[in-house]
Amino acid sequence: MKKPEWQMIAAVAVLIMTVIATVLTAVYQNTALAIIVVFVGTYVLISTEKVNRTAMALLGMALAGFVFWIAWYIEILPVLHPFETLVAEIEWTTIIFIIAMSMIVSVAAASGLFQFIALKIAAQSKGDHKKLFITFLLFVSGISLFFDTVSTMLIAAPLTIKICKALEIDFKPFLISEAIVCNFSSIPSLVGAVPNLVIAGETGLDVGFLFVAFMPLSIILFLVSLPIFLRYYSSIFGVTEEHRIDRVFSINPSTMIKDKWDFNISVVAIIVLVVGFAIGPGFGLLPPMIAIFVAGFLLLLAHERANEFLNQVGWPTVFFLVGLFGLVGALSLTGLIGALGDSFAPFIQDDPAFALVFLTWIPAMLSAFLDNLPVAAVLAPIAVQFADVSPILPLALVFAVNIGGYIFTPLGSPANMVVIGLSEKEHDPISFIEFVKIGTLLGLIHLAIGSGYLLLLNALIGG
Repeated sequence: MKKPEWQMIAAVAVLIMTVIATVLTAVYQNTALAIIVVFVGTYVLISTEKVNRTAMALLGMALAGFVFWIAWYIEILPVLHPFETLVAEIEWTTIIFIIAMSMIVSVAAASGLFQFIALKIAAQSKGDHKKLFITFLLFVSGISLFFDTVSTMLIAAPLTIKICKALEIDFKPFLISEAIVCNFSSIPSLVGAVPNLVIAGETGLDVGFLFVAFMPLSIILFLVSLPIFLRYYSSIFGVTEEHRIDRVFSINPSTMIKDKWDFNISVVAIIVLVVGFAIGPGFGLLPPMIAIFVAGFLLLLAHERANEFLNQVGWPTVFFLVGLFGLVGALSLTGLIGALGDSFAPFIQDDPAFALVFLTWIPAMLSAFLDNLPVAAVLAPIAVQFADVSPILPLALVFAVNIGGYIFTPLGSPANMVVIGLSEKEHDPISFIEFVKIGTLLGLIHLAIGSGYLLLLNALIGG
């Protein structure tokens, strides 16, 4: 007998979810419990990694809309257009930001800009593996302030693999370390990670305050992590033979430029982007608006190649986020997120120190096993709910979901999955246990340092 395919299993599971949600809504008139069934069922299927996550997220949102329609039809939901209300809950500014950044990265990558930069910085190592390792980590740490984690790894990881293979170095330690550095280096930047945007959008977190508060911590974490990386991976470091070094680094970086016009406009676009992200929020210009302006201008100048660049946008990720935000919006509309916050109240009470530690370690633990984006989306309203306890709580949540992305499992951060996927394409895969060993060690150290830093920050601010 042929074993059922996962697609069929998922289809049956969706039908069962639909029936249960329908009965809970129509018979027991319990919309909240029906939404919980849809949310948990959808996320369980996504977490198996056996079904298409974009399809499941969109199906889950559609099921949530169906539940609201039933509730409206039997007159237990006083909303005229329930699905439109649900769609309005989606973080559209975040979606626009991700699409715009994907467009910008596509144009810049096609021009050879990133390859040019990689060869320039790699040449400084002169074949010394340890110097090359440090150089790439500094490169990733720097660009993490201006690109989201997925874009950062899509820029850095392929270049790392090419350079390492050319010098006959094992690229896996490089990729693992870059993914970890990418996650914690993105903390001070509103645009450094999608969860940061979600949390800031919900809590009204000021971009300047985020940067000033967390940039010192980011530097501390890098300085603490670097010697641990160097000791942990000491066995891979050496010096490549001189003839191979000459062959690799004798290449003129300008030969990496595939299209001079695209290269020049990409350089200008990224300068405008960086300056816009730095000073724009002070004038009320939000990062998504700046990003979509730059992306649109690049596509306008690209003319005939515009459709080519549009096709390179990560549309599966975009629609996955649409579905995910729809599901989180359903939780919010039923009052479940508010109820979750109320359940935390007896633990947090009016103790800012306990609240900070609680909203650092609990979200971090959740982010270790769940994608950090839904964790951020669900818990951001709770940070708002307890804002009167401490003004630092949104910062604690930003820190937690980014650090939690690499402890216990690599599943918490999309950047981790990017490097694992790229290593699989090279037929030299990074194993989960290989990632978890160093990720968990550093993650727990980072959480301890960050908790102390947040408590100190709270004391200084007087929360």
